[in-house]
Amino acid sequence: MAYYLPAEVLLIAAAIVVVLYLVFPHVKGLHYTSRLTCPKCHQQFDFNWVPGGSFTSVRLGYERYQRCPRCGQWSSFDIVSTRIKKNT
Repeated sequence: MAYYLPAEVLLIAAAIVVVLYLVFPHVKGLHYTSRLTCPKCHQQFDFNWVPGGSFTSVRLGYERYQRCPRCGQWSSFDIVSTRIKKNT
């Protein structure tokens, strides 16, 4: 006698896999890296981001309002025009 999982369990498992695939930037997926410069402390840093997703910043079109990891001040950063190419 074969045992089959309910469709709800399979859908939840598939949704979890998709979310993990899109959220974690170190996993090969739909993520980008931007080289940002803080307007307050003028230090550069790299920011990994997923289009359409953010847990640590507020999305404002092509910009994100987030905290600088160097000085801790909140600023608006243009993440699209400062995007750097992926390593291939």
